[in-house]
Amino acid sequence: MKEEDYLNYSENFKLIETLVKSIFSMNTVVFIGYSLNDYNIKLILNWAKALLKSNFRKPIFIYAGNKKLTPEEVYYQESRGLSLINCNNLTLSDDYLPRYQAIFAELDKLNKLSIDGKTEEEAFDVLYSLLSPLDKLEALRISDVSEKLNSYMTIDEAGAIQAINGKENIIQKFIKILHLPDSEKSALPKDLRVKYLKILSVFRKARIHFIYEKNRVYKFIDHEAIFGDKDCIAFNYSSILKYIGKDYKDIRKKYKKAYYFTRLEQYDKAIILFAEVAKQAFKTKDYLLYYFAEANLISLETVIKNRNRYYNCYDMNAIEAISPTDYEIEHLFDLLPSDFCDTYASLKTLHSPNLLFKYSYEASIDRQKLEKAIDSRTIEFGLTSSNKAICRINDYLHFFLKNGIVSDVFIEYKNTVKTLISELIHKYSTQNKKIIHQQVFPDINNSPVYFDEVDFYCFIECFNDKDIRGTFSKYNIQTIEFCNMEKIESSVNNLVNYFLYVIKNPINNVDIISLEAKIKACLMLLSYVDISQHLVDMLCDFLLNNVFRGILINDKILFLDSQVYRRKKSSKTTSKIIENKLFMYLDQNITALINQKEYDVPSTHSAISYCNLVNYIYPETQNFVSRKLSLRISKIIKHNLVALNRGIAHNFCPYLSDYQKKKIADWAKSTLVREFRYDMFFLLVQCDAGIDCEIIEILKNHIHLQAEKVKMEPMNAGIKTFPKLDPYETLNYIGFLCMINVLKKADFTEFIGINQKFDFFYLYDEYDYSNFNIVWLFEFSPYALGKISESREVRENIRKVIVDTLKDKSIYEQDADYLKNILIKYFY
Repeated sequence: MKEEDYLNYSENFKLIETLVKSIFSMNTVVFIGYSLNDYNIKLILNWAKALLKSNFRKPIFIYAGNKKLTPEEVYYQESRGLSLINCNNLTLSDDYLPRYQAIFAELDKLNKLSIDGKTEEEAFDVLYSLLSPLDKLEALRISDVSEKLNSYMTIDEAGAIQAINGKENIIQKFIKILHLPDSEKSALPKDLRVKYLKILSVFRKARIHFIYEKNRVYKFIDHEAIFGDKDCIAFNYSSILKYIGKDYKDIRKKYKKAYYFTRLEQYDKAIILFAEVAKQAFKTKDYLLYYFAEANLISLETVIKNRNRYYNCYDMNAIEAISPTDYEIEHLFDLLPSDFCDTYASLKTLHSPNLLFKYSYEASIDRQKLEKAIDSRTIEFGLTSSNKAICRINDYLHFFLKNGIVSDVFIEYKNTVKTLISELIHKYSTQNKKIIHQQVFPDINNSPVYFDEVDFYCFIECFNDKDIRGTFSKYNIQTIEFCNMEKIESSVNNLVNYFLYVIKNPINNVDIISLEAKIKACLMLLSYVDISQHLVDMLCDFLLNNVFRGILINDKILFLDSQVYRRKKSSKTTSKIIENKLFMYLDQNITALINQKEYDVPSTHSAISYCNLVNYIYPETQNFVSRKLSLRISKIIKHNLVALNRGIAHNFCPYLSDYQKKKIADWAKSTLVREFRYDMFFLLVQCDAGIDCEIIEILKNHIHLQAEKVKMEPMNAGIKTFPKLDPYETLNYIGFLCMINVLKKADFTEFIGINQKFDFFYLYDEYDYSNFNIVWLFEFSPYALGKISESREVRENIRKVIVDTLKDKSIYEQDADYLKNILIKYFY
């Protein structure tokens, strides 16, 4: 390049100027083969300084001239903006490799971030210069810090630092200050103390809390105390509502307010405020806050578009007007100043799908390692695979919540967390199991998996109720323990209180639907947890005295069954609440039926209704007699409300007096004389009423009619209905009653040979078990299985059928597990 080129460069070569400017601003330039007095060097330096100003990076000049430079000449060149490597001061070999190594060694010494040959204090300054920019973030991932320090030390997934051999001086000064008494730390020079506290703050924000040095481990941070956003993790919506209820001038408080809007799923308010924050941050050159706000705008636009497809509840024109363009999204990070991009390179994918793809990939590796360790029963030393999975969950959750990053709303993130936690559940299910074979290390146990309030938050946010039930069922978990139960119960209270607030102050239907889904997941999870009586009472009142769209009666009953019945969490409070709700339901239902109106409460489980509540009024008292219930049964009989007989038969009979049962039996018989109804016959049996000859004849006539209909079915083929009803339901029930001696076998001999299931019940120990259908075991109730297994000979026959079936490796794994459980429980 000639002098004329430099003088006219901007005018003649605008694109190349941009390229060269980029090279000078983002790299350290080394001049080779020039003279120190070269006029071109002077022009380049002046031109670069004028263009780059504060971003100017000091170039390096390799001087290979014969003339020896005086100290004054060296000082002059350095004052011009050059770092000088004087080859005359080096001992250079004639061989190429040593010559290159010597020059690059000198280059490395000029690197401001090099610690070679530096004192502890100088190396401490390098550590400070590397980490101090990261302190602008509220939270850090371990990878954000390790990328800065990867030339000097290693940091494992649990947040433990260890210096690389030969690089120990970078951390030694920090360790010495760390071990000083507080009084001596306070007496340190202000500049040194500020640097130390800044480094400590970065480590704390990244939850880096261990240092390995000379075969010793120092813990210097309580990382649990600074995890994430406490209000978010605790579902403390009252605190969040209080925060967003105020106006703020401070831009960072505005940002937090916008983020809290996303926690309440008020995405339209959040996106407007994030757009305002982004504009203000850019004006004040707070590029980090600008980048975070813009990244959240990108995420929220995606969330809003997806939600609008189902609910159409947002003005998309207004949303798109304040959202970044496709070009801005693609180049968001690269368009920011180069020094920002260099400093925060680890955040480059924050606004793109690559962030969650990378997280998902890393998590999948952790999951595979944990699964392999469980299956192979590997004894792990040091940081175990389960510890790594926990650290992976906590690392990103802490980073997202504390910095207010809206990425945890995406299904990719939730599925990643769900996958890791599911594998931890797998590990949890195995850790208390006994190993009876000989072990190589019998006295060594891996650190157990435990769950706390952070895991509880992840369950509620990332799992739905079916996910939880499916995972716990898969690993045969009946009870799961959580640490810090007082915090978890507080979180449940917060969820309930926020729901009560929302139904009184509704914003839209969408937030209620989403909140109900969280509460439903919470109920399912709590079904496996031993919670306090106080919380059981509160939830019982909440569930039975509120109306929900998505939480149906079967969800409520299953929760009561797990706590009130199985865990004996019954009290006067729960009994009163349940009793009042049951009779309120019955009164409303009876009134509606009398007035020939429909009254029904939806349930996704056909066998569960409000009538099941009777079992939880006094679960510790067997067969108590309820006068209030008898009064309502009398009303049902008086008005012939046969629609309610299922509840009477399946739920109420054990709690009625013998006199009331006789009245029900008379009602059932009078109905059967007019018209055979299976449900009324079932009711008659449940009341322990005698089955007289008239009823038996009615019953036999009905069975014959059903058999004739079955014969006619091939003639009416073509239309199929699902689920297919069993035409021999009554006959099979008769066979079961014969087996348990409620009915006399002699009365029903004529029906042998019509249906194999009837034949099995009727013949029982004389049955030909080559005709036994294994599918029946999936259809029988626990009560029926218990009765069937009473005969030793029958047990042996069915056991052989099960074992032969299990030998068939093509059957579905879940079916095989079910058969194994039946085999062990009933037929072993």
